[in-house]
Amino acid sequence: MTFWVDVHAHLDDAAFAPDLSDVLVRAREAGVCAILTASTSCESSLRVLELVRLYPEVYGCVGVHPQEVQGEVDLSFLEGALGEKKILALGEIGLDYFWDTTYVEKQKEVFVAQIELAEQHGLPVVVHSRKAERDVFTILADRAKNIPVVWHCFSGDLAFLSEVLSRGWYISLGGVVTYPKATKLQGVAQSVPLERLFLETDAPYLSPQTKRGKRNEPAFLVETALFLSRLRGENLITLQEKLFENFTRVFLQK
Repeated sequence: MTFWVDVHAHLDDAAFAPDLSDVLVRAREAGVCAILTASTSCESSLRVLELVRLYPEVYGCVGVHPQEVQGEVDLSFLEGALGEKKILALGEIGLDYFWDTTYVEKQKEVFVAQIELAEQHGLPVVVHSRKAERDVFTILADRAKNIPVVWHCFSGDLAFLSEVLSRGWYISLGGVVTYPKATKLQGVAQSVPLERLFLETDAPYLSPQTKRGKRNEPAFLVETALFLSRLRGENLITLQEKLFENFTRVFLQK
């Protein structure tokens, strides 16, 4: 049996505090039966650990987001967290030059350290990149030698897609691909080989077009899947089966 998998959400976000159980019920009813929730900091990682222990359908990534890198960053908490059976990756980690470039070198240092941890544990990395694609690519090419790389919320063009695919990495797309003006991203979505593709919500952020202005949640993944199926001319069941195979191959074979 296969089902939809949301490979990137933030279920520990305060937006879900009032009704997370109901959110998960709606996800299951929509056919989204596995959710990979990503952390952004030590505190967030601890909340993710609680969620994966509490809910059978929830799996986790732990790590420090680049926007959380200021001054000294203690990554020692990750060693214990990575031993948890349902922690499947390091994430989300990477570089972000959009909001603040004060700590660029520190961001790089922390990014490299977390890639090294992933290599030691044989785990994938789930990568955040904003206005930093070239540096993220260079660091990953140099450091991520033996582990899968999943490029969360990919926003590059076709030329950059080709570079990413040439490394054997994976692309994750979310609700943004459904936006009418996202023509460049839609071209990318049509070009990604199915065996390198994931779908995500990034909930509670980036709702698909029909839900814009509302809190995003994992159940809405199906709307993005339907859009992608039409865009690619792909049978919906085939799409679901292949994405499930990708999830099993990349995240569950550790």
